[in-house]
Amino acid sequence: MYINISIFLIIKHQQIIMPIYFYLILFVNRTVLPSERDGLMESIQSLQQNLQQQCGLRVENDNLKSAVVDMKKQIEAQVQERKACVQRLEAEMKALQEKHQKMMDDCANETQRRLESKDVELKEALERKESALEMMRRNMKDQEKEGKSEIIKLQMEFSAKLAKAQRALATNQQQPQGSGILPQNIFKRKLQFLQEEKNKEIEALRQRVKELEQQNLHSLSESRLKRRKI
Repeated sequence: MYINISIFLIIKHQQIIMPIYFYLILFVNRTVLPSERDGLMESIQSLQQNLQQQCGLRVENDNLKSAVVDMKKQIEAQVQERKACVQRLEAEMKALQEKHQKMMDDCANETQRRLESKDVELKEALERKESALEMMRRNMKDQEKEGKSEIIKLQMEFSAKLAKAQRALATNQQQPQGSGILPQNIFKRKLQFLQEEKNKEIEALRQRVKELEQQNLHSLSESRLKRRKI
């Protein structure tokens, strides 16, 4: 019975050497004496254990090889997955860079457009102020001319009335001396008052022109400073 189990194990774990051990056991059972059979059976058992160990090692080796193959496949799959992940990240990064560059370009274009629009507005405002200043200068000149004409007219009227008063004084020697001086003083005061009023108006217009010129220069300096900052 023991021999039959041994044969079965040998056949199960090592089919290549099965015919050898089969004939060996048959030979022992038929030819060897019972007194020597135990020693041979121990040798067969030892050989069987060695075969079992070899078979176990071979199975373990096969399992390890299979595990190595599976591990290589897993590593290869992980490598491919990581490559795909890297490619995806590179594509996303490139898309983000392109988006960021587009945003920067749009921002630069918008800033340039606003600067150009602001320049146009400043030029138009400057032209309007220059036009207003020119108009005020013309008005001031016209008013100066009118004032001078008015002064000349008043001087002529004063001279005419003074001459008339002098003629009247010459023809009327019986009147008191102060009665002829009174109209002359009145005309002088009136003429002086008109001259002072015209001078005040002219000075006010000149001051206004200076203020507008200062505002214009201040606006230009602020515009240049803003453009330098931008």
